[in-house]
Amino acid sequence: MRQKKPRPRFPGLKLKDEDRELLRRKARERLTVRTWKRIRMLQLLDEGKTLAATAAAVGSAVPSVRRVGERYLAAGVEVALKDA
Repeated sequence: MRQKKPRPRFPGLKLKDEDRELLRRKARERLTVRTWKRIRMLQLLDEGKTLAATAAAVGSAVPSVRRVGERYLAAGVEVALKDA
């Protein structure tokens, strides 16, 4: 029987303190579901959750979680929360 590979964590995503606080404040605002999910994705990835666990927690697909994480790493929190 084949051994399961461990699920990959998103590499290198650690939120800056100011980004973490910004996400906390934004999460209290009136938001679209899409924006709320993106905030939660970033928070869960920052906590070290796997892509699959994060996707399951927010009701999204793994590629969507990966895209949000990659956009955060490339351009910051504001870009990661908006549509491409």
